[in-house]
Amino acid sequence: MADWSIKIVPASSGGGAAFQPNLQGYNQGDPLPAQEDDLVSWNNTTDDEHQPWPTDSNYNPLSEAVVLPRGGPNYLSDPIPAGESSRPAYNITQPTPPPPATPPDSWIVYYYCKLHPDIETERGTIEAVALVTS
Repeated sequence: MADWSIKIVPASSGGGAAFQPNLQGYNQGDPLPAQEDDLVSWNNTTDDEHQPWPTDSNYNPLSEAVVLPRGGPNYLSDPIPAGESSRPAYNITQPTPPPPATPPDSWIVYYYCKLHPDIETERGTIEAVALVTS
C-alpha cells in the first residue's frame, strides 16, 4: 500500500485549477498510477476551495446515493480549503460488479471538482490495478 498525492494547482491555461500527480515528470491532467488499497490525498495549492468528486467516463457526476457515506468506497474527499490537504484519504477500492461478472484487473477512477464542474481543466483520473495475490 502506497500513499499518493495529487496537487491542485493553478491551471497553466484558461484559468481555474488543474489536477497534477505529485510525481517527478508528471504534468497537469496526467493520470495518477495507483494500486488497489493505495491511499490518495489532494493538496490544494490554489486560493480557492475544491472538492474532488467521482464521475463517469464522460465526467457526469455520480449521484450522492452512489458516493456517500463519507469514507465509503466511492467517496473521494470533503471540500478542501485553499492551502490545505484533503480529508479523509481516498482508499483505492476495486469495483465489485454484479455476479456472474468478475472484478476487473484494472480500472479508471474519473473525477472532477464538484465546486467547479464546468471548468474542463478541473478533471482528473486515477489508473488503478488490482492487487496481485499468489
